[in-house]
Amino acid sequence: MTTMIQQGAYAAQRRGVAGYSLLLLFLANVLNVADRALLGIVVDPVKADLGLTDTQISIVSGTAFVLFNLIVGIWIARWVDRGNRKWILILGITLWSVATGLTGYAQGFASLAATRILVGVGEATAFPVAISMIADLFAPARRPRAVGIFQASIFVGVVLGSIAAGMLAAAHGWRMMFLICGGAGLVLVLVMLPTMREPARGRFDAAAPVGVEGSSFFRDIMTLLRAPGFALLSLGTGVGSMAGAILPIWAPTFLLRSHNVALADVGAIIGPAVGIGGVTGTIVAGLLAGHFAAKHRSELHGLIVPLIAMPLAAPFFALYCFAPSLLVTMIAAALMNFLLASAIGPCFAAAIALSPPRSRAVSSTLMLAASGVIGGALAPLVVGMISDALAPDLGLESLRYAMSVMMAMPPLSALIIWLAYRQAGKPDGISGGK
Repeated sequence: MTTMIQQGAYAAQRRGVAGYSLLLLFLANVLNVADRALLGIVVDPVKADLGLTDTQISIVSGTAFVLFNLIVGIWIARWVDRGNRKWILILGITLWSVATGLTGYAQGFASLAATRILVGVGEATAFPVAISMIADLFAPARRPRAVGIFQASIFVGVVLGSIAAGMLAAAHGWRMMFLICGGAGLVLVLVMLPTMREPARGRFDAAAPVGVEGSSFFRDIMTLLRAPGFALLSLGTGVGSMAGAILPIWAPTFLLRSHNVALADVGAIIGPAVGIGGVTGTIVAGLLAGHFAAKHRSELHGLIVPLIAMPLAAPFFALYCFAPSLLVTMIAAALMNFLLASAIGPCFAAAIALSPPRSRAVSSTLMLAASGVIGGALAPLVVGMISDALAPDLGLESLRYAMSVMMAMPPLSALIIWLAYRQAGKPDGISGGK
């Protein structure tokens, strides 16, 4: 009896450590996403002060930011798979927080790009550390739910970052806003230093794959890309991210230009609509994916969720772009983000299932690379260039039509994920076998 009580107490303590670690990872990613969202709120004031175009804003906040984030992120992922993940994350938070503050001193396109690139380099630590730690903190049946909870931090970050940016920029100017928000990350670092623990690697895995320790970085990448369904899953996730990737950069400006929302109010309007839809979408999708994973004993079965939800997002995206009133626009934004968010947790949980323990950070970074290059780098740039091209004829309304080209991406994403699902292995009872 005493032994059973001790085992129960140990299990409860372990669950408490896992929960607290997930909370810290959640908070880190909230700040990660919030710092990314800041520039999107103040696009027009920054453009006016620094003399920039929509295309240049797209390059600074999308293309350059994401590409450097991913290039460095691939190497950081290898470090995460071998090094102390706690200290890697703390170094990353410190770097991106300092760089966020320095954004307030930008004097032109080059200096603004340099600070945003440094933010991207620091933020490259957050996701691979989190995915790697979650895999070692939670048993396979609980991972989709844990990943879904973690991914909800994206939308919490959008909400908090948007509201804070709008209020602080209206009250103190966009430069002071960046300084204040940069300081928040340093506070989290002070909390993490004494309280965060490094979990043991692979404790939920039966055995480490032979040869993993001696494998090369590029061999790990090629092994993952050859895994059935992994490349298609990455591509489908990337295509699906295009519609959502334009929102942090262009949604606030869209409200300013097409719906005449004041700068002080734009964050409070767009943040909750996008955030609540996204948070509920990731959590509901995580619970459903976890149910399918537990029922069929495979995280791949969670892909059923985005296969259903992604096509449904397209009509709400169209309504978001062309609704005549602000109220309908925000309702459409919430429903659209609920559906778009459903792909994140299940797709990354499936990627974990396809990866050996020592390559999980690399696999998550490859997934991020697809989402980043296709969604974060390409989609905002395309929208910015189309907006500039249409501006002579449509004026401020050019952004509305530029954004609308992305409504076709969620259905295309579902088709690619379905192909990945077939290739990697489907649940029993789904028609059209291998």
